[in-house]
Amino acid sequence: MKVQDIHFVFVIETGFTMQAFSSAVEVVRVARKLGASKALSYSVASLNDCATAASNGIEVLPNCAINELPKQAILVIVSGAGADRNPNPGLIKSLRRWARAGHAIWALSSGVVRLAQAGLLDDCKVSAHWEDVPYLKEYHPRVELSNSLFHLAGKHPTSSGGGAAADLMLDFIGQHTHDDLIADVAARLMIDGVRDGRVRQPVPAALRYTTPNRTVFAALRMMEENLYEVVPIRDIARHVGASQRQLERLFKAEFGKTPKVVYLDMRLDEARQEVLAGHRAVVDIATDYGFAVATFSKAYRRIFGATPTEDRNKRSHSMS
Repeated sequence: MKVQDIHFVFVIETGFTMQAFSSAVEVVRVARKLGASKALSYSVASLNDCATAASNGIEVLPNCAINELPKQAILVIVSGAGADRNPNPGLIKSLRRWARAGHAIWALSSGVVRLAQAGLLDDCKVSAHWEDVPYLKEYHPRVELSNSLFHLAGKHPTSSGGGAAADLMLDFIGQHTHDDLIADVAARLMIDGVRDGRVRQPVPAALRYTTPNRTVFAALRMMEENLYEVVPIRDIARHVGASQRQLERLFKAEFGKTPKVVYLDMRLDEARQEVLAGHRAVVDIATDYGFAVATFSKAYRRIFGATPTEDRNKRSHSMS
């Protein structure tokens, strides 16, 4: 699809997430203002063509009739918390009809839940808000879940919600225009650069580490709190009231790995978030997390299949 053909229709339902909606819309609006007015356009629709209240109570008035959607439009479904508990058969039916008609269909926030309920995400990799993940795992096991901020590749691009909707739009528009425009859009919106879609969502520790063992959980929390200054495993074991050998047995039972390996993986994963953000030199990131540069690169490749520099460049290549 060429950039001059792109028209987004944001389809909202009652209780939709305003932040995700406005974050995405504002990127398109500012991109138009800064020179892409002939390339991009957008409108808003709702199933009943009436003003629709977001989860914060603010109503948005549609300007596109739901039965007159542009044929080549990208439909962006925006829902909110409760989509898993409140069925919307009218929207599900419409989603299936739009898919049969060949519309591109995206989802922001809990719009991912609606696409799953319509059967459109089976065997698809998606980014879903961490609050929606338990429901999707239980009721839609064929959906391939990612903990990333957004996922642009594939049939149905998705965003986990919130500010990540802006990142999704910036990444997409950047692939169809040029980096200068995206940098200008981000600056106007006070966004500190475009986050890589592979950056993981900020998830509460209690959900990241779903272990019933309190000793293991306490050890994981201590590791997380000491990613920069590495604490010896024996000290972590002492802190959580276990011997080092006992802690190793518990970790092996939970993860199939020793505490040392789990700790290393955590440090590398956190370091990767900074690598993908693209703001700091790799040597500085390595040093911050207690690695020699050569050791960091070797360990990084072992886990992620590429050196830090190669991993960072993957995104710049995809946008060039």
